[in-house]
Amino acid sequence: MLHRSDDPWHVRQSRLDLHHPAAAASVLTLSNGYLGVRAVPERPGHGLGPGTMLATVYEEVPHTYAERAYADPAVDEVLVPVVDAWALGWAVDGDPLDAALGDAAPGDAAPGDAAPGDGAAARDRHHDDRVLDLHRGVLDREQRWTAPSTGATVVLSTRRLVPLTRRGVVATRWRVRAESDLTLTARPVPGCAHAGAPPAHEPGVRTLTCRHDPEGSAVHQRAERSGREVVVRTAHEVTADDGATTRWSTDDPAGAVLTVDLRAGQTVEVVVLAAYAGGTDAAALHTRADAELRGARAAGWSGLRHEQEAELAGIWARGDVQVEGDDELQQAARYALFQVVQAAAQADGAGIRAKGLAGTGYHGHTFWDSECFVLPVLDHVLPRAAADHLRWRHATLPAARARAVELGLPGVTFPWRTISGRECSGYWPASTAAYHVNAGVGCAAARHVAATGDAVFDRDVAVDLLVPTARLWAGRGHHTPEGFRIDGVTGPDEYTAVVDNNAYTNLVARENLRAAADACERHPDVATRLGVTATERAEWRRAADRMLVPYSDELGVTEQHEGFTRHAPWDFGAAENTQYPLQEHHPFVELYRRQVTKQADLVLALHVAGDDIPVEQKRRDFAYYEAITVRDSSLSAPAQAVVAAEVGHPDLAYAYARECALIDLSDLRASTAEGLHVAALAGAWTALVVGLGGLRQRGDAVRLAPRLPRRLTRIAFTVLQAGARVEVDVRHDVVAYRLLSGAEARLDHHGEPVHLTTAAPEQERPQPPVEQHPSPPQPPHRHPVFDET
Repeated sequence: MLHRSDDPWHVRQSRLDLHHPAAAASVLTLSNGYLGVRAVPERPGHGLGPGTMLATVYEEVPHTYAERAYADPAVDEVLVPVVDAWALGWAVDGDPLDAALGDAAPGDAAPGDAAPGDGAAARDRHHDDRVLDLHRGVLDREQRWTAPSTGATVVLSTRRLVPLTRRGVVATRWRVRAESDLTLTARPVPGCAHAGAPPAHEPGVRTLTCRHDPEGSAVHQRAERSGREVVVRTAHEVTADDGATTRWSTDDPAGAVLTVDLRAGQTVEVVVLAAYAGGTDAAALHTRADAELRGARAAGWSGLRHEQEAELAGIWARGDVQVEGDDELQQAARYALFQVVQAAAQADGAGIRAKGLAGTGYHGHTFWDSECFVLPVLDHVLPRAAADHLRWRHATLPAARARAVELGLPGVTFPWRTISGRECSGYWPASTAAYHVNAGVGCAAARHVAATGDAVFDRDVAVDLLVPTARLWAGRGHHTPEGFRIDGVTGPDEYTAVVDNNAYTNLVARENLRAAADACERHPDVATRLGVTATERAEWRRAADRMLVPYSDELGVTEQHEGFTRHAPWDFGAAENTQYPLQEHHPFVELYRRQVTKQADLVLALHVAGDDIPVEQKRRDFAYYEAITVRDSSLSAPAQAVVAAEVGHPDLAYAYARECALIDLSDLRASTAEGLHVAALAGAWTALVVGLGGLRQRGDAVRLAPRLPRRLTRIAFTVLQAGARVEVDVRHDVVAYRLLSGAEARLDHHGEPVHLTTAAPEQERPQPPVEQHPSPPQPPHRHPVFDET
C-alpha cells in the first residue's frame, strides 16, 4: 500500500506517503471554488508553492509562436497567487516559530476543539501534525515547539476553515498554551509589505496598498496586464486567560504587532477573519470585501463553524458512498468527494477548475473535464453548484460566439482551456480541433435538467446552451450517402488528433442535437426568440439519426475514428516504447499514426453515450481498447471503471475506482504539488455509483444494475428520481431500496420495476449472480495501480 488510512473521516498528514512536501499542501487544501487556501506554512520562503488563490484573479501572458497562424490565441491566462492575509507570524521570546512541518516528530493525538496541551502527548514530546476533518470541513494543526534561545515551550493549535456558504472568507483560529513563562509576538500577514511588481519572469500581482492595524489589515493588489485586482480586509479577535497581558504595538514600520505575556499553563486565542474580493472594479471590490468581513464578524468563529458543519451534513447525506470491505477506499472516496465539492461550491461566475484552487497547475484553467466528469456528480450531490457552473458557461456565450465567427462556423465554439471564457490554448490540434467540448456543455445542461427537473434552469439557461451548440454540429458536419459525417476533429484521446468521424465526438454530438430539439419543443417561446424553426429542428433530428459511427466489420469492434483499426500497432515489445508518459519520449507525429491511446476515448463514448450499444458489443470494444490504452491521462480510469463493471469485470472496475480515489492522497502521478486532479476525484464517485452501482439515468427513468467485486461486501449511496431521493444499499445477495424523501419513486432493478411510496418506502430485490468474465490485459506496466486481484 502507498497510503494508510487513519479513519473514514480524517486525513492525517503524518500518515500520507507523498512524493514532495508541496503535495501535502495541495492534499490538505481548503477551498470553496472561489477562494482556495493551500496548506502551506505561514513563514515566507517555504518553497511549497502558492498559498492563496482567487478564481477571478489572473494575469495575461502573451503567447509566443515560432510561426503564428490564423486564429491562434494571442494571450494565455494564468492564475496567480494573492496575499496570504489569513497568516500570522509567531515568535517565542524573540525566536521566530518555524512553522515548517517535518522539523519535529509527528504525534498521535489529533487536534480538535479542546485547548492545546491538555493531553500527556502534547506535554511530553515534540510533535507537529495536521489533520483534515472531512466531516466538519476544517484543517487542524497541533505543534509543540521550543525556542532555541530560552528553552521556552509552547503548544500551538491552529484550526482553519474556508466556508462553503460564504464566497470570499477564510477564518483561522490560533490557540497558544505556554508550558513555561514566556513572551509571544504575532505579526499579521508576514511578507505583505513587500510592495512592488512581481519578478519579471513570473506573472503575479503587485501590492498597491498594505496596512496592518490592531483592528485588522487592508491589502489591495493588482495584476497589471489583465487589470484583475484583489482587495482583502481582515479582523483580529484576541482572547487570553485571566492574568495574561496582551498589547498591540504600532511602532514597527511593517505594521501592528501583538505581544502577549504568558505564564506557564496560560493560553491565548487569536481569531483572524479574512475577506477577499477579486475583479476589475476597485470601488466595488472594497465594498464587497467590507461586506464579507462584516458578515463573517457577525457570525463569529462559532457561527462560521456551525454553518460549515450544517452545509457538509447535507452534502454527506446526499453524496456519501458507504463502502465495506476496504477501509482505505472508504476514506479515499470521502476525501475525493470533499475536494470535488470544495472545487465547486462557490464557483458561480468563475467556473470549476481542473486543479480546483489547490494549485496553479494547468495555469488554473477550466477544461471539458468539468462538464464531462464533475457535473454528473454534482447533479446528485450539490445541484446548485452544477447549475452555477453552467450559468458561468452561459455568461461566456458572447466569447464562444465570437470564436465561432473567427473560425467561420455557426453557433458557438467554447474554449478548450480558459479562465475568462476565451480560448487560451496555443496548440490547436489538441484544443480548437477538440470540438467535443461543445457537446459536453450542451449535454451537461440537458443532463442537469433530467436529474433535477429544474424547469426554470431549463428555460433560462439550458435552451440557450443547447441551441447554438446544435447549430455548430449542423454546420460542422455534412450529409453523405452513408450518413452524417463530422470530419477534421480531435476526440478525447490526445495521442490521436485531427481525424474524421471520431466516434465519441459523433455520439455526443448526436445527443446534443436531439437534446436541443427536445428543449425547443418544451419551450417554443424561447425557440422563437432564438430563431429556431420547425425545419431547423427537423434537420437536427435528421443529422442525429444519420450520424455515422465508424465500425470495423473485419474485427467486429467500433472504431475510435474512421480508419483507426488500420493504423500500425504500437510495438509494446520494445522497451523504449513503454517509457511513460509516451508524449515525453516520442513525438506526437509518431503517436498520431499508431494504435495507441492516451486515455479512454471510444470507451468514454460507451460510458456517456452508449445506451443503444448492446453489452456484447461493448465487451468486445472494451477488450480491444483496454489493451492499447496507456492511461497517460488521469481522465481515463473513471470511464474504464464504469464500462468494466457493465461488461462483467467488476474486480477490474474496483481497481480503477481505487486509482481514482487515491490519485492525490498517494500522489500517483507525482504531480499533486501543482494541484488536485478534480475530474479523477469525481471519477471515484462515478466508478462506485455508476460503475459498481450500475446507475443509469435517462430523463425520469432510473435504472440500476449493481454488481459488487469480490473484495467489497457492501456499497450504499443515494440517487435522485423525479425529485425523490432513494437510498440504494447493495450487498452480494440482496439490494435494499429506501425512499428518503419525496412522495414516490420508480426505479428499475436489473430490469425489474421497483415502486416506492410513503406507505411502502422500502423494498428488497435479490441480487443476481455477478457475471464475471476474464479481464482483458492492459499495456505493459499499465495495469491499475491498486489492482489486488
